[in-house]
Amino acid sequence: MTDSLRAILVYTCKSVCPLVLSEDEVDDFPYAVYDMTTTALSDKDGIYAYSGETKLRVVSNDKSEADTTAAALQSAISALRGGTISARLVDVTKECVEGIWTIEINYTLKQYADWSEPAEQTNSNTE
Repeated sequence: MTDSLRAILVYTCKSVCPLVLSEDEVDDFPYAVYDMTTTALSDKDGIYAYSGETKLRVVSNDKSEADTTAAALQSAISALRGGTISARLVDVTKECVEGIWTIEINYTLKQYADWSEPAEQTNSNTE
């Protein structure tokens, strides 16, 4: 099993706005950056899933645009649920510094092996 969480996230969000690693430089608003730390989940049979603690940051100089972009990203990510992927929204925070709005959206994403059952997906409200 290969960890594909980053590729899945970028592919899912690319239709909403540019999504780049937090180290990249971007000059156009709105944009989003992400950080992800993944952990392999294993049992006696080997790796059955990868869990990714994910932080998305939407950045814009317009509050309405930031809110709209953040909502569209959340909608795209929630559509990932099902099959071998689950997404659990952890929290959302907003701040404005010198006219630049940043909305941070935190998720736990999981990618399951094709042969494993995503236990968390039984909760339809959060997974």
